[in-house]
Amino acid sequence: MSRSTATVRTDPADRLAAVHARLVSAVEALTSGEEWRRMLTIAARFPTYRANNVLLIGLQRPDATRVGGIRTWNALGRRVRTGEKGIAILAPCLSRPRRNDATSQVPTNQARTPQTPLDREGQREAPKELRGFRVVHVFDVDQTIGEPLPDLQPQLLTGSAPRLLAARLAELIRAGGFGVERGPCHGANGYTDFTTRIVRVRDDVPQAQAAKSMAHELGHVRADHEHRFLAEYRSSLGCRAQAEVEAESIAYLVTSMAGLPSEAYSVPYLAGWSGGDTDLLRAAATRVIATARTILDDLHVDDPHNGPPGIEPPAIEAFSVEPPATERGPALGPDMPQTGHEPPGRSRS
Repeated sequence: MSRSTATVRTDPADRLAAVHARLVSAVEALTSGEEWRRMLTIAARFPTYRANNVLLIGLQRPDATRVGGIRTWNALGRRVRTGEKGIAILAPCLSRPRRNDATSQVPTNQARTPQTPLDREGQREAPKELRGFRVVHVFDVDQTIGEPLPDLQPQLLTGSAPRLLAARLAELIRAGGFGVERGPCHGANGYTDFTTRIVRVRDDVPQAQAAKSMAHELGHVRADHEHRFLAEYRSSLGCRAQAEVEAESIAYLVTSMAGLPSEAYSVPYLAGWSGGDTDLLRAAATRVIATARTILDDLHVDDPHNGPPGIEPPAIEAFSVEPPATERGPALGPDMPQTGHEPPGRSRS
């Protein structure tokens, strides 16, 4: 007597919740490790350069990634190579006015604050004033040798993506009222410009990374970041972090269910934007799972672990998008998940 067996299929929402839970656990494991703590300690030693110095660094050494002075590098156990030419930047010259300068006197009836400390004679000191700038020299990490630095940055995905995945994601973006372009993204892997209604993805990355970036930008569109975060995206780091956490979490769920592993990129990206606070990921879970499910339904993606994987083929056979008509204005800042900057109306991956 033969007995037939029925395949038990779990609810799609439950499967997405399980994948999201694995993502949160991976981020938690990364940010609780010694390498993460060491990376944060080292990052705190590097100065944050103002726009004029960022420009000077870029003009003199366009490939610079991590820049510091000789003392900073020595403290990290590294030495500048003999013969290396320093990168000239401007450092402010601050000094307190001379006491006989009438404009420098602090009124005696003014309450003493941390900004007006007492000098050795018990007199209130005037705050330091900018007197000008001087040239100092810094060096990129590639100009140094010594102790290796921790590198927990997102790693670009390599190889191919599931057949038609990127093309179908591009179709969904167009259906949302956005054009799709491939081309330079000025330091980012992709961006969504809500003002011009354009999504652009780099054209010099492997197919797997292009598909992942396309899913990230679609996450920005489908999670309604245009209306929920656009006004504060550039001015509020908290709002921007929430937007990036949601978009990348959506991309992770979509690509994972479509058979494209993205842990190498998504986990460090989310760790950086969340600051290691996995509660931020958990708080976004309901919206992330709901948004990812609508995308997967539109893609006709089935979980590879619950039956034959695949995407129902549309009437296209390759990842094709409209060629860019013009070069958009450059995004500001490097492609670093925790520090990049964009023009108003733009989100990037």
